[in-house]
Amino acid sequence: MDKIVVLGKGFLGKKFEKRGFEVLGKDEFNLTPGNVRESLERLGDYEIVINCIGKSNTRWCEKRDNFQEALWSNGSIPKILSDHCKEKGKKFVHISTGCLYDNNKKPQKENDFIVAHCNYVVTKWVGEQGCDFNNDLILRPRLYFGDFKDKNNLLCKLPRFQKFLVELNSYTSVDVIVDATTNLLENEQLGTFNVACEDYATTKDLARLVGLDGGEISEKQLHESERLYLVNNIMDLSRLKEFYLPPNLKEEVIRCWENIK
Repeated sequence: MDKIVVLGKGFLGKKFEKRGFEVLGKDEFNLTPGNVRESLERLGDYEIVINCIGKSNTRWCEKRDNFQEALWSNGSIPKILSDHCKEKGKKFVHISTGCLYDNNKKPQKENDFIVAHCNYVVTKWVGEQGCDFNNDLILRPRLYFGDFKDKNNLLCKLPRFQKFLVELNSYTSVDVIVDATTNLLENEQLGTFNVACEDYATTKDLARLVGLDGGEISEKQLHESERLYLVNNIMDLSRLKEFYLPPNLKEEVIRCWENIK
């Protein structure tokens, strides 16, 4: 495969690094409004750029004072990278979010209606709109979990919860994102793909699966108690499965839990 660089060394970026990819963190690539040209020069020799840069803490994004910073990271940077890659003949991969949907009455397809219902999703929606759907590859994962300890790993958060949601959701192992990206690139795919494990579950289901217990909370109760709009949705993976078959959700959760418990 062509020479690849991954930008962003958060939870997902760390998994790319563990899988042998070259990953640049803030110390090596820190794109700011004042150093755009210098930062883009750092990408000179790479043929594929995978963007994992972003602000994913929804509570942080909802604070008014943080909105411009979130908009820069989640909204402006993808457009800058997309435009640069198109100009230089590079392939651009953008990691977006399945939180753009807000419907679990039926699995959501890539062309279904999207809802910008909170600051975080607004900024991620802007980021997608800055991409070139005829030239870029855009992935929409949901609710990250993985097989190593990290503050953003859903499985590391579960033991701290006293109550668990009873709404169905899609969930995405970070290994699934890496594997899906690799397969889609090898098959020279463009446009948007939902990326998640096969099957759906509630967080209550996942907690029970790994031996945790607690109360239950509904979507409405969570919204009222947290003063935060948290999305619940399930995603259709038909398009992804033409090129990559993701693992079963419960099997992947058990595998990851065994590695971090």
